[in-house]
Amino acid sequence: MSNQDFLNPKFLKYFITVSDKGSILSASTELNVAQPSITRAIKIIENRLKKKLFTRTKKGVLLTKEGEIFYLNAKSILSFNDKVIENIKSLKIEEKTKIVNQITFGIPATLSHSHKENILWLIKKNNSNIRIKVVEDDSFEMINLIKQNKIDFAITCINTQDKNILKSNLYSDPFCVAFYKGHKFQNLKEINIEMIRKEKNYIFRNTCEFFFYDYLGKKGVVPGYSEVQKNIKIRKENSNDRDIIFTNSDTTASACVKSGLGVAIIPESVAIDHKLLFKKISKPSINREIFFIQNKQNKNTINTSDEALKNALWL
Repeated sequence: MSNQDFLNPKFLKYFITVSDKGSILSASTELNVAQPSITRAIKIIENRLKKKLFTRTKKGVLLTKEGEIFYLNAKSILSFNDKVIENIKSLKIEEKTKIVNQITFGIPATLSHSHKENILWLIKKNNSNIRIKVVEDDSFEMINLIKQNKIDFAITCINTQDKNILKSNLYSDPFCVAFYKGHKFQNLKEINIEMIRKEKNYIFRNTCEFFFYDYLGKKGVVPGYSEVQKNIKIRKENSNDRDIIFTNSDTTASACVKSGLGVAIIPESVAIDHKLLFKKISKPSINREIFFIQNKQNKNTINTSDEALKNALWL
């Protein structure tokens, strides 16, 4: 076995499943793989790293400090592999469409830092004769600007039911709770959203609040869009929540978590990219849906397919 063969996806999947399930027996049942095969794979990884990744307990196994670091990196490797496969599978030859002199493209601030370069490069590559004016704000404002036909196209992390707006779903990313080492969430098997929102060091983000209310709305127990925004404002001004950090940036929230300043609800892909400790939210399960939108009255076109934009968001 070569120096890097121990990082093959099969071994990494065995390791991650044992970590998530808390025992080799449970992982064996989940994966339908014999226990000796899983044990051997973990032993190979530990021998190559010259580090112990698990400690045995009466209830199963727990990650060591080195194991936690390897867990985050293993997640990143598998996530990257999935993206590469998806990108290759979804490649399509794009047909040329009408070229315009200038377009205005909106990108929400929460995606700007991580995806702006890929998105703008893609648009410019396929539309070399146009100028691109970029507008950056939150997803709520992107929808308002498209609704008023003040910008041509936009990416948004918020769904809209406006009949005058055309939309394409590009990407779905599950939300998780990210926390710093030693936080009580680290030892809990299940974490629900109310537990997170009651934390004094909860990093408050408008977008996450909207998703929470959107979930409640599907159960018929939430006010309308304008009242949701009013509730968000009230929570920000509530004197009982003075220790909460306010930001609508995934990057800022991740930096705060890494510094031990708080816990945050962020997309799982962001937590993996920033190598944060995180767990899935058990109730409710919430996804960030990313849409490409434009006003029906907008006559401008760009020579860039939804599949290509989806790939830019994956990378």
